[in-house]
Amino acid sequence: MKEAARFGPGSGPETGARAPRRVRPGALPRAGALVSRRWGRALLGALGVGGAVLVLELLSRTGAFGDGELPPATSVLARAAEMAVDDGFLGQLGTTVSAWLGGLALAVALAVPAGLLLGSLPRLDAASLAVVELARPVPSVALIPLAILVFAEPVRVERSLVCYAALWPILLNTLYGLRDVDPVAKETLRSFGFGPLSVLWRVSLPSAGPFVLTGVRIAASVGLIVAVSAELRAGGDSGLGVYLLQTQSGGGRPDLMVAGAVWAGALGVGANGVLVAVGRGLFPHSARSARSARGRPFPRRKGSAPSTPGYRASRSSSNAGRAE
Repeated sequence: MKEAARFGPGSGPETGARAPRRVRPGALPRAGALVSRRWGRALLGALGVGGAVLVLELLSRTGAFGDGELPPATSVLARAAEMAVDDGFLGQLGTTVSAWLGGLALAVALAVPAGLLLGSLPRLDAASLAVVELARPVPSVALIPLAILVFAEPVRVERSLVCYAALWPILLNTLYGLRDVDPVAKETLRSFGFGPLSVLWRVSLPSAGPFVLTGVRIAASVGLIVAVSAELRAGGDSGLGVYLLQTQSGGGRPDLMVAGAVWAGALGVGANGVLVAVGRGLFPHSARSARSARGRPFPRRKGSAPSTPGYRASRSSSNAGRAE
């Protein structure tokens, strides 16, 4: 009898199997609603892309532009698909990607520690504010002649310009993230005897992480633009910008040029998707906060009290009445 009570009904040693896990009521409908929302957003995105392709196709076929000025969208997509198996184009694309990612990684390695240092030392931040505000608006393309004089190799020129352009979004977002850290959390950790480095590592950096990642996302798109622009203006042996210049020589191939631009856009979309996935994995609380801000808060557990002041007031008054 005691043995049966210890194992529970239907879960004794003679059964050899564990009792099935109960599914919480409402879990399946919530999961289904989440999946349906994701599929709905994907469907709307596909409809938007299809609508844009259809509009461009109609503009080209109806002769709204001159002959050869705007190639049909179907022809551009066909050329872009052919480029995926073209070794020559893939080599030039790889040169751009290498310089782009190298400059972006260098910008992250410089901007994040600099932002943490400036954000942790207010006096140093105030002293460097004028320098940052003076250098930040300078366009990277305007520095191409200086970069050519300093760096002889075209890849180093491109990488330095990408680093300069990507530096400022990451730096500023790191500073904003550190300013948004809850001061109560930092003071609480200091009261337990933790030093400045421990407070920075345990509180400031995790709280500023979503801001830093947002800066990296912005810097990735800016860096790709600068990489292609540097290849267009500074030249070089290979690269996506060099390929776009070559498509316009010898009579010009607008379909190949636009197809190369499509590949540049695909690189930007892919990089943004990877960074978004990384952000959701590293900072899930930030994704939940963004979802709540869009007006779709996570469902409340059954039996938990809502966070409205009226409910808390009525709850406290009823508890006081029962206590009397």
